[in-house]
Amino acid sequence: MAAFAKGQKLLDRFVLLEPLGQGGQGEVWRALDEQRSAQIAIKILPATEIESLRGQYLLAQTVKGRGVLEYFEPIVGDAFSVLPMELAAADARSLRARSWTQSLGLLCEVADALEALHARGIVHRDLKPSNVLIGFDGRARLTDFGSATRIGESASSRVLSPFSASPQQHAGAAASVADDLFGFGALAYELLGGYPPNFPDTARALSGLPPPRLVTAVATPAALIDLVMSLLAGNPEARPNKLREIASMLRSLESQRLTPVIAAEVVPLEIAAAGNDGGSAVRPSIAAWSGLAALACLLIAVFVLLPRYVTPPAAAPAAGVTAAGIKPAAVAATSTAASKVEADRELQDRFAEASGRYRTVLDELETQGAGVWGGATFAAAKSLGALAVEAEAARDYSLALDRIGVANQRLARIVEERPQALSKKLREGEAALDGGRLELARQAFELAQLIEPTNADAGRGIARVMALGPVLPALVAAETASLTLDHLTALTRYEEVLRADPLNRVAREGAARARSQLGSNRYAREIGEALIALRAGRTADARAAVSRARTLRPAGAELVPLLAQVDAAGKKRDLDEIQAEILLLESEEKWAEALLRYDAQLARDPGLGFARNGRARVAPRADLARRLDALLVNPVRLTAPEVRREAERLLADAGNVKGAAPVLRNQSEQLRAAIRLYDQPVLAVLESDGVTVVSVQRVGSFGAFTRRELQLKPGRYVAVGSRTGFRDVRREFTVAPGTTAVVVQVRCTEVIS
Repeated sequence: MAAFAKGQKLLDRFVLLEPLGQGGQGEVWRALDEQRSAQIAIKILPATEIESLRGQYLLAQTVKGRGVLEYFEPIVGDAFSVLPMELAAADARSLRARSWTQSLGLLCEVADALEALHARGIVHRDLKPSNVLIGFDGRARLTDFGSATRIGESASSRVLSPFSASPQQHAGAAASVADDLFGFGALAYELLGGYPPNFPDTARALSGLPPPRLVTAVATPAALIDLVMSLLAGNPEARPNKLREIASMLRSLESQRLTPVIAAEVVPLEIAAAGNDGGSAVRPSIAAWSGLAALACLLIAVFVLLPRYVTPPAAAPAAGVTAAGIKPAAVAATSTAASKVEADRELQDRFAEASGRYRTVLDELETQGAGVWGGATFAAAKSLGALAVEAEAARDYSLALDRIGVANQRLARIVEERPQALSKKLREGEAALDGGRLELARQAFELAQLIEPTNADAGRGIARVMALGPVLPALVAAETASLTLDHLTALTRYEEVLRADPLNRVAREGAARARSQLGSNRYAREIGEALIALRAGRTADARAAVSRARTLRPAGAELVPLLAQVDAAGKKRDLDEIQAEILLLESEEKWAEALLRYDAQLARDPGLGFARNGRARVAPRADLARRLDALLVNPVRLTAPEVRREAERLLADAGNVKGAAPVLRNQSEQLRAAIRLYDQPVLAVLESDGVTVVSVQRVGSFGAFTRRELQLKPGRYVAVGSRTGFRDVRREFTVAPGTTAVVVQVRCTEVIS
C-alpha cells in the first residue's frame, strides 16, 4: 500500500490532515470529510481488507451509542479501503500511572460497554489503553474491533498483544467472555500501575503465569487492587464473571473510604502465583472484597504459605540445638563453614544497604511519574528489584546483590535521563495544545510538573489547557471552515481561540492565513479589526469596528455574536480585582490555587509584573505544602532513614517561612507528632519452641527460647529461625505505631527429607 501524505485527498472525498497512528498493514489519520463538512478519523487498509472493515463496522453497529466509537460505512477504492470513524480527543494512555480516581470513571464506562457487547454475543479480545478513546465529551469509547468475534467462534488470526491477551487466547481457544475479563484486568493494571501485566517479560506473559501483584505510585484501595488481580487469574473460572457487579463495585469506591494499599507493600511473586493457581483458586465474591479481607489474605500468605517457598541453606547443621541455644555440632564445624556464615552475613548487609538505596530512588522516581516516562528501563528496574527480593528470601545473597546492583544502575540511568524527559514532555504538551488535543496536553504538562514541580513552563501549559478547554470546538470549527474556504468564519473562530489562548500557534497562523485570503473585502477587514481590538481588550475600538461593518452589511451573520462578545468583554473584571482575589487565596494559604491563577495570568500576558512576582513568592510554598501533605498522607514512610531526613529538612524550611502561616504551622506540628509517634518503641513478643535459634535481621540474634520480648521502633522486620535437620523459616512482620504489642511465632517445623 502506497505511503500517504498530509493534504492528500482519498476517494475524492477525504483530505488527510494529520497521522494519528499506525499498526499492522494500516494507518489511522485525522481527515476532513468533504461530504459531511466535518473532521473525522479514518482507518486506511489495503483494498483486500474491505471485508474485515465491514465486519468491524457491523459489529460496532450492534451496540451503537453504548460506549463504542461511532463507525461509518466503509468505502473501498482500487488500492485501499477506508473505514470512517468518529474523531476523539485522546486515548486512555493519557491516564496511565495517575491517581486511581482519574481512571475509575473510564473503567466504569468500559465495563458498561463490554456488558453491552457481551449481551449481543460479541467479545472484543483486544482491550488495551490505545483501544479505549476519550471523546470530546470526556467519555470513553471502545474502538478497534479487528480481533472481535462471536462468543464460541474460533480465534482471530490477528497478532495479539502478549501483555493484554488471556492465556486462553495465546493457546488458541475459542472466544469467551473470560477473555475480555482478563483484558479488562490488564487494562486496569496498566492504567493504575503505568505498564501492562508482566511487562517487559514477554516470555512470562506468554507462559500464562500470573503477573506480580499490582503496585501503584499513589495509594490505592486494596479492594480495587484485589479486583484487578482476580481478573488476571490464569484459570478463567477464577475470574469475576459479572461485569455489572464489577462496574457497581468500581462506582462504590467513589463514595466509600477504603484502606489504601501502601505502595511499598509488595506481595512476593511466589505467593501471588499460589493465589492464582487454576487448580486451587476459589471464585471471588465481589461483595466480600474489603480492606479486612485483603489484610487476612496477606497474613495467611506470610504466616502459612511463605515457609513453603523458602529455600533451605546449602549446608544444614549436623546436630540439634540445646535449651540454652548452643549447637553442639557447631563446635566441631569446620572453619570453612564458619567463613561461609560470615560471608553470607556480609552479603546480607551489603544487600540491605543497596536495597535501601534502591527503594529511596524508586520512591522518588515514582512520585515523579517515571512509570510513564521511564519506559521499559524503569519497568525492568522494578522487575529486577522484585527478583532481588525473591533471591534474598531464598538466601541466595550473591544473586540478590547482583540483581539489586543492576536495578540501581538502571534507576541511575533514569535519573540521568530526567532532564531530557522533562523537555520532551513540554514539547509534547505544546504540540498537543496546538492541535487541540487537550487530554494529551494535560497529561504531558502534568507529567512535566511531576518531574519538576516548580517548572514554570509546565504550570503555564496547564493554565493554557484550562483556558483552551471551553473554546476547543471553536478551534475545530475554525480549521474546518478554513479547509472549506469559508475564511471569514475561520477568522472569527480563530480569534475566539486566541482570546482564550494567545500563544496557540495553530490559531495564530490560521488567523493570519484567513486575513490574507480575505484580501480587500472591506466588511471582512472591519470584522477582523473588531476581533483584534477585542483580543487586546480595547472594547470601544471593537464596538466602533462592528458598527462600521454593520453599515456595509447590516444582516451579516458575524455581527450579532461578535457584538455579544464585545459586551461581555466590557463587563470583565480588571486586573486589580483579579490580583485581589489571588492575594486572598494567599492569605488563606491556598498556595496551589494561587499558583494556578498566577500561571493563568502569565499565560495570557507574560509581562504582568504582579503575576511574575506572585508566582515567585507562591511556588516554593506550594511545593513545601505538597511535600508535607505527601508525608502526612503516608506517614509509614518515616520508618526509612532517608525519608526521616527529608522530613527534618521540610520542617526546617517551614520554620524559615516568614509571616503568619497557621495552616503551614499546623502541617508542621502534625508531622512532628508523626515523627514522635514513629520514634516510640512498641513491644514485640517472639514466641518459639525452645529449640529453634531465632534472629531478627538488623536487630540481633537471640538464640533459642520459648518467649522473648523486644522493644522495636515502628517499621517492617524479618525474623529468621533455624534448627538442625529442619528447613529455616522467615517471618516478616510490621510494628505499627501506637499498638500495644505484636506477637510473632518463629518455629522450624518442616523436617528436611
